[in-house]
Amino acid sequence: MPLDHSFITILLGDMGPHRWTCAILDDSTAILGTGKAVKVQALIDGVAVTTSLLPYRGRHLLPVKQAILDAIDKKPGDTVTVSLRDAEVSTRA
Repeated sequence: MPLDHSFITILLGDMGPHRWTCAILDDSTAILGTGKAVKVQALIDGVAVTTSLLPYRGRHLLPVKQAILDAIDKKPGDTVTVSLRDAEVSTRA
């Protein structure tokens, strides 16, 4: 089934091994159908980006680059709306 999911979350800073700012997708394994990385098309507060949801401690995180944070005028601790769609149908198999 194609990915088509939106959620509201608080941006978290200093996540993962590279200390990224991230949006966290809870219940991600049920939503994505996998515990592995998934390439997606995302809208973060209306700004489009192609990226990967990365597994992290039983959930998935969506790294948010500084350029996106600047474009949406957000920082860790702020709330964002994220919409996800498949980037490549074959990545979820």
